[in-house]
Amino acid sequence: MKSKKTSKKRINSPYWFVITVSLIAAFAILWAMVRVSIVEAPQWNEKADKMWKLNAVEEAVPHRGDILAHDGTPLAQTVALYTVYVDFKDPRIDTLIYKDIIHPKGSNMPDTLKLDSLCNYLAKKFPVKTKAEYYDYISKKRDAKSSSCVLAENVTDMQYKEMLQYSVFKNRRKGKYTGLTRIRAYKRFYPYDSLTSVVLGRAALATGEMLEKHPEYKRNEWHGSSGLEYALDSLLFGKYGTQQRRQAHWGYSVYEVEPPVKGYDVVTTLDMTMQEIAERNLMDMVKAQSAEYGTAIIMEVSTGEIRAMANVERNESGKYTFKTGRNYAVTAIEPGSVVKTLSMVMAMENGKVDPYYKFNSAGAIPEIGGYKKISFYREELTVQEVLIRSDNRGICKIVGDVYRGRYNDFVEDIRNSGIMHTADLPLPDAQRPHVSPMQFEKQWQYYAFAQMIFGYHNRFAPVTTLSVYNAVANNGRLMKPSLVKGLMKDGQIDTIYAPVCLNEHFCTPEHAQQVKEMLHGVVYSPAGTATVLKNGRVEIAGKTGTANAIWESSRVLPKGSVYKGKVLEKDSTIYRTDYADGMWRLAFAGFFPYDKPQYSCIVVIDKPRKNKAWAGGVSGGVFRAIAEEMYSRNLLECDVEYQAVDGKKTPPHNSVTAPSDNVVYNYLGQYPQPDTAHVHRSLPEEVTAMYASDVVPSVIGFSATDAMYVLEKMGFKVEINGVGHVVHQSIEAGIPLQKGMNMKLTLK
Repeated sequence: MKSKKTSKKRINSPYWFVITVSLIAAFAILWAMVRVSIVEAPQWNEKADKMWKLNAVEEAVPHRGDILAHDGTPLAQTVALYTVYVDFKDPRIDTLIYKDIIHPKGSNMPDTLKLDSLCNYLAKKFPVKTKAEYYDYISKKRDAKSSSCVLAENVTDMQYKEMLQYSVFKNRRKGKYTGLTRIRAYKRFYPYDSLTSVVLGRAALATGEMLEKHPEYKRNEWHGSSGLEYALDSLLFGKYGTQQRRQAHWGYSVYEVEPPVKGYDVVTTLDMTMQEIAERNLMDMVKAQSAEYGTAIIMEVSTGEIRAMANVERNESGKYTFKTGRNYAVTAIEPGSVVKTLSMVMAMENGKVDPYYKFNSAGAIPEIGGYKKISFYREELTVQEVLIRSDNRGICKIVGDVYRGRYNDFVEDIRNSGIMHTADLPLPDAQRPHVSPMQFEKQWQYYAFAQMIFGYHNRFAPVTTLSVYNAVANNGRLMKPSLVKGLMKDGQIDTIYAPVCLNEHFCTPEHAQQVKEMLHGVVYSPAGTATVLKNGRVEIAGKTGTANAIWESSRVLPKGSVYKGKVLEKDSTIYRTDYADGMWRLAFAGFFPYDKPQYSCIVVIDKPRKNKAWAGGVSGGVFRAIAEEMYSRNLLECDVEYQAVDGKKTPPHNSVTAPSDNVVYNYLGQYPQPDTAHVHRSLPEEVTAMYASDVVPSVIGFSATDAMYVLEKMGFKVEINGVGHVVHQSIEAGIPLQKGMNMKLTLK
């Protein structure tokens, strides 16, 4: 018989505790199995079906279309890019990266550290960091025992495969650990980043703000948030397809039932060479003048197609940037004296105005009495000289005599001329002209009308003002400015948008020619306001404009506040504008070449801070630089030899506004042969000699457009990665040239 002491020891044995716990756990597991497989089976089956959606048909998101320049150069593309990294948790990474590379004896190759070699490779292929910076970055990641270390971002599939062939990763057997891992992500790529902020805009996966504004959007969709990306979103987006998940031995795979349809590729009217010319010359002048902002537009005269739209502004840190918060080219402003050309055209079209009639401007607008603030000249002037000298009282006299007693007809004639639609561009922030009739109940309204004639109390975006000059250059045909040339589908032209004429008879060809001569006199007459621009290889015509600049201020009024007699239903930002004392907005608008206008251009620069800043030398200086560089880059079809002019001509009126030799040249259609020395102003002479070379040139340090200009002229096929200036080229300079070679350029 066992003693009580022995029984007590068995009861206190730890085995009984383990057995008891195991039995409880077994019963719990059994109950969980019964509960999951029987009691909660419908719930889990439904959840599994939602996760796998086997055999269920779901939507397939389409690929967003590209935005292209007029010659097919990509401006915005959706591309698959990779982030490449190494996993520091794997112990094999030390052997892969840190082990010395020891070469066999007699190979005359120095032994190296793999990390040193890798950093040298990364610095050449992805020059966002130097070799030393890569070395320091990777070493710190390893010492900190980070889980991973990113080697490169925004890597294409071709670049990744090239990385795998590098010696550090290549010396491995098939299937052996490579050390590299990549994560794919789709990104919207903008090779010409200076355009993206306000012209092209941006597109990305739908954000919370987008979803709130557009409830029809979905989280996995790409949509535009600004610029052309936003305005043309429905064309770029594409059409949904369908896909289905099907069981496979490794899990499941996705099959396309109906492939999604990629969005249209939008072909714009932009020319990236002209864009680069406009941007660079505008930036140089805005910085030199310490101005607030500047904008420049280049338009093709015959079609109204916009070839360049540049914006520059000073940001909050005081630096100048192309990434502006506003597209000043389509922002309505008081135009200043550049609007006098429109006033002159309206008067000539709706009354009898002789360009050579000399008159006294007294009594311009009788209802306002005084004229001190609207005149510079007291002597008699011809109608032609009024525009050449930019006389305020003179233009008021011309318009006032035509519209005496019916001043609002002047406003209606402007509104009916077609220019109200000149800002109808596919840009969400484009502002239409503002020209409103007046009540004429008080004397100040007559004075405001007089100011309207020479550039105040109405608001035109620079693109609208430019349209007027474009119409004059186009013999009286007002063209609608355009930014979209056509649509492409699968690499083929699908739709072409023909140029639109808003008014075939904006003015008669005779009046257009008379105004052309006036604008020519602004530059080439001794009394003109832009005589500083007369020397150059391209004969230009245009008009200066100076207006009081405006300061803008804003404040937020909370919900419930009363503003202009209304209770605000939500927090609202209220804007206020005041004239900036002693500050000016300078403009120059015109066209070139004068004899056969091909392009019109406007340049506006706001609040220049340098002494003696005036429209002819500042905005006109940019205009002249653009025309000269376009000539030197062979972008103009200038006639430098005599060509007979068909038809009889009436001898021209002689005038004090131009020397006699210019009158003769105008009449015969002949011009002095331009100075063609230094034809390539932007490219040094040693670069122009490359075209005849039989070796690969070096384009390190060139801008994208200059590098492409050189290489494509030599027969290269060029691929560009990055923005800025060239820091690396895939084919080394100096090797024998073979036409059709593929050159990859890395920009930074």
